[in-house]
Amino acid sequence: MLRVAREHLNVLDPDLRDEPIHLRMLDGPPGAPRYAVYVGACRRDGDCPYGVEMITPCPVLNCELRNSLRLLLDREGNLVEVLQSGVRWTA
Repeated sequence: MLRVAREHLNVLDPDLRDEPIHLRMLDGPPGAPRYAVYVGACRRDGDCPYGVEMITPCPVLNCELRNSLRLLLDREGNLVEVLQSGVRWTA
């Protein structure tokens, strides 16, 4: 599934292609998404204006410096939904 997620990422946002992928399996009823994928990167130069060290995922909600994608995939690896930057899922 990581290979499939990387393929989607290469099409959706090539700037993130070398960033680490965070993959989570999901529970749910039949037909619901089975995988959640997060990939993101901070595009800042110098110190963070929010005082955050360089970590992924960034804890700042709606950070204008973060470039990120969240993908929901079905059992076969098809895209169900794509969210770009701005919205952060919590663990």
